Amino acid sequence: MLCSRSSALQGARRAALIALALAAGGCVSRAAPAPEPVGTPRPPATATALGARVGWFGFWVPDGPAARALSLQVQESDEVEPPDAEPPARAPAPGARPAEADEELRYVVLPGVELPPAVEQKVAEIASAYFRRTGKELVVTSGTRDPARQAEAMHELFRHGADVLGLYKDKTAAREIKSAYEEGRSAEHPPEAMIAALERVIRAQIDRGVFISAHLREGAVDIRNRDMTPAEKRAFLEGVDEVGGVFALEESRPPHYHLQID
Repeated sequence: MLCSRSSALQGARRAALIALALAAGGCVSRAAPAPEPVGTPRPPATATALGARVGWFGFWVPDGPAARALSLQVQESDEVEPPDAEPPARAPAPGARPAEADEELRYVVLPGVELPPAVEQKVAEIASAYFRRTGKELVVTSGTRDPARQAEAMHELFRHGADVLGLYKDKTAAREIKSAYEEGRSAEHPPEAMIAALERVIRAQIDRGVFISAHLREGAVDIRNRDMTPAEKRAFLEGVDEVGGVFALEESRPPHYHLQID
């Protein structure tokens, strides 16, 4: 009789545990493995196909009046840690300039051409205005000249048949230089000798305080225009007017704009 009561009590407890497991909702009962001795290292738990899907309660009920053990295995979360609010600052590249100083120049200066700061600032402003209108850059063909470079430039003008007297305001100075060129041509002097003769005249004029060209006073620059369309020429002159303080003269031999800075 006593044995019958013990069996009935054990059965009741087993049924209660089964009901508890099923009440957890969508869980599946399975026999848990027998407990290992204390101190025995256990391998890391891995989710089974069933446990990875819904999780499961496992319970172990050994035979006999031993204590009952209940184990719970939960599916690992798929969530990841949110990224930092602000990404780490990236170190600037070596030699990088600040953003405010990183405006790209919109003109090209030919080798050997020198521009004083005041003239260069005007060229940069005109080039930016021209680029906004056309998307093209300017080419600077001449800047500050010494007497030797001025002599070379004027020799080219004479050689191409340009109206030199019409190009320069100081007609007297222009005639002196033209006379030196014509004398050298009549004598069939080589170009080097003719340029040297023009340079001597220009230096003598400077000694008297006469400057045939603003290039000699760091106040002029030449801009190529032989590849400009009529619309682009208008855009260029609009940029000159926008910047202000610059007088533009179009010369045809060779084709360019002569800009004189006030």
